[in-house]
Amino acid sequence: MNSYLTHFILYTFAMIGFIGLALFVYKKSVCSSPTSKDKSFLSVENSLKLSATKTVYVIKAGNEKFLIAGDAANTTMLAKLDKNSQSQTIDYINTERNLSEIQSVKKQVQRINRG
Repeated sequence: MNSYLTHFILYTFAMIGFIGLALFVYKKSVCSSPTSKDKSFLSVENSLKLSATKTVYVIKAGNEKFLIAGDAANTTMLAKLDKNSQSQTIDYINTERNLSEIQSVKKQVQRINRG
């Protein structure tokens, strides 16, 4: 009876140790994946919900920003934002250029809303 209890306890501790080792190896392999090392490479800077299913996002990928529209069916890249349009302030020197960019983005958003 004593040997049965001793074997049971040893077997239980061995299995707990094996499961713990497997979890440790799993976490190390998941945390060392290339995508988890650089989490700041791709991020959502801002989003605007247009309707229940349609949203416009400003996505930052490295040093570049993109305007992306997404809905339940598909995702569309609307524009690549340049360095001048990335700032939060209005650059009055390039007002005409910024207005034309805004108009083109509005047209693309309206096209998405229709489709």
